[in-house]
Amino acid sequence: MFKNITVMSLAVFALISCGKSMQEGTAATVAVESEPSVVLVPVDSIGVEEGDSNYVMGGVESVAFGPDGNIAVLDCGRSSVRIYSPRGEYIRRIGNRGNGPGELQSVIFMAISQDGHVYISGTGSSVFGVHAFDYFTGEWLESEHTFIPPSCLEGAEGNSYLRKTIGFEMQDGEPWLLISIARHAAGLEEPIQTYYEESIRFDLSDDVGMLELDWYGYDIAATADGDVYIAPRSTEEAIVIAFNSTGQVRYRFELDLEPVARTEDEMEMERHILRAKAIASDENPAGLEPNPYKPLIRGLEVDGEGNLWVLQGGPSTPTFNVFDSTGEFLYTVRVAGNPPDGSTWRFYIDENGILAYAEDPASGFQKIYMFDIQE
Repeated sequence: MFKNITVMSLAVFALISCGKSMQEGTAATVAVESEPSVVLVPVDSIGVEEGDSNYVMGGVESVAFGPDGNIAVLDCGRSSVRIYSPRGEYIRRIGNRGNGPGELQSVIFMAISQDGHVYISGTGSSVFGVHAFDYFTGEWLESEHTFIPPSCLEGAEGNSYLRKTIGFEMQDGEPWLLISIARHAAGLEEPIQTYYEESIRFDLSDDVGMLELDWYGYDIAATADGDVYIAPRSTEEAIVIAFNSTGQVRYRFELDLEPVARTEDEMEMERHILRAKAIASDENPAGLEPNPYKPLIRGLEVDGEGNLWVLQGGPSTPTFNVFDSTGEFLYTVRVAGNPPDGSTWRFYIDENGILAYAEDPASGFQKIYMFDIQE
């Protein structure tokens, strides 16, 4: 797997000289309220430290709601997707560990399309790439080979999904990485729609930067109507770009956020996360040192009303700024209390509700949390 390119350089370069759509227009600065008017309260959870193996998490990498409202959990430790009811009751699993057709090994990202295609990125069926399953039957549909398993997967309309893909080519005798964010679907060799693409010169000096680019680099969200949101991860700028279904820029804005340094405890948590992701990506985890500053944005989600939820990277307690479909600021949301591992929480939000889990839980074992909204 190729290494060594800084996410910061990528984010800044992308906003200055990116592809056909993103270079149009400038980003209007948006001031947001710091105090929340809406609070998220955890009301239930899935996961135990010991006991029934169906509820012991081996290593959660993605969560999502299925088309039927059940909860899907991608567990890289068990190389499968486990399905739970909205009340947290185990129902079934999709996939098994192995090298044969339809079997999985190292899996890292998941998306579920509107009509129930489950897309899993990683190693499976002796293929390095993306693996498609039927959500309702668990049947393996196909596996697509890619240069590097795509990341930042998000379910989209019909049987499609969004993904960030990294390719490689030589230009004038020098290696370059090819970055694209596009909508794909099982059975199609070419993307349905490309929203962003860029060529970045390959660098041999930054293991952490490449690992972060491989896993993150951008945050992505999609609406049921085909609109797409992209936010380059940066410690200096908090920019969100909105696209329509044909890949044209609808608007773009920049949040008025200040860079936030990681505490020593947060630096150590991030080291744990980097090491775990290095191992999952077949990289060498030794010597990985996080950026001392947090990304200004570390998540995008769209709720059932089509509102965009932007997760700030700075606060240790998860904090969202919510915008309507036109980009108008609505309100600020914060998780109730002060979870000790809140700065590592990853969220999934749609019309079925709000889910979250900690990448590096303070308790030592992972849970999937379900939330209610309180105004």
